[in-house]
Amino acid sequence: MKKKLLLMGNNKRLITDFFMQLDFYFDCASTSLIASDLRIHYQFFQPDAIVYCMHAESRDNINSVIRFVDGAPKDDDVPFVVVADGADYEFLCKMPGGRADLRVGAGVSVSELQTEINNAIVRHKGGKLENAKTDPALDDALDRLSQLDEQMKKLENGDLNINLPASLLSKVMRPRILVVDDSTIIHKAIKGYIESEYDISTAISGTAALRFLKTKEVNLILLDYEMPDMNGAEVLKALRENPLTATIPVVFLTGVNDTAKIQKVLRLKPDGYLLKPIDKNVLLNKIKEILG
Repeated sequence: MKKKLLLMGNNKRLITDFFMQLDFYFDCASTSLIASDLRIHYQFFQPDAIVYCMHAESRDNINSVIRFVDGAPKDDDVPFVVVADGADYEFLCKMPGGRADLRVGAGVSVSELQTEINNAIVRHKGGKLENAKTDPALDDALDRLSQLDEQMKKLENGDLNINLPASLLSKVMRPRILVVDDSTIIHKAIKGYIESEYDISTAISGTAALRFLKTKEVNLILLDYEMPDMNGAEVLKALRENPLTATIPVVFLTGVNDTAKIQKVLRLKPDGYLLKPIDKNVLLNKIKEILG
């Protein structure tokens, strides 16, 4: 089972890396540094670790995080991890109550970051520290990828006599859906609804989604219509202007519920729209209608 990380801080690039590059290891949610938002996300998500991704943080931001960490239930025994360069971390340590169970440099590799955080969680739970490469789930995934790589090399060499196990095919051939929404609560809900049938990737902004799609392929995009970074209309326009993403089906997720605004959404010619709060059966039916 994936360990859960609650992410916060001004280092948005690093937070995006957690969602995109560490999705296999961690189930991530992000939160603002507003006190009420921190508490609600913590209570709802129940993370295995709190990760503060620092970058030029203000005194108010740091104080808000310190008060939040100090106020977390002690019985939860959740490690507080700070990912920061030296200057940011020194600023944190100078603040009253400023401390971290683990500090990781902002420039470390993704694999080092995964190992350090995983070990911090295990250490807090009193378990035995393990190298990430000995994780059974990772070993299984690497084995499947190795088999796939072997068969793909055969295809590249013109050998059509390939043999992929059914268990591997079921993993490889599952459609991938990208959920683009600035609310991690929506990410969590949709994952819970459909992850048994589909592979899920998430992005917390339109910019992050477009960056993700430069290197990854998806079969369907569930796109929030109203976002602070790029709204859904702007993201859809960018998708349609790029030949590599122009044909990906897009379904809008929107809280809009009046006729005039729905007509405005439909003029953008998406492949569908779903009203929030998302109904599980309506969502599944829409996905099956599009993907078959």
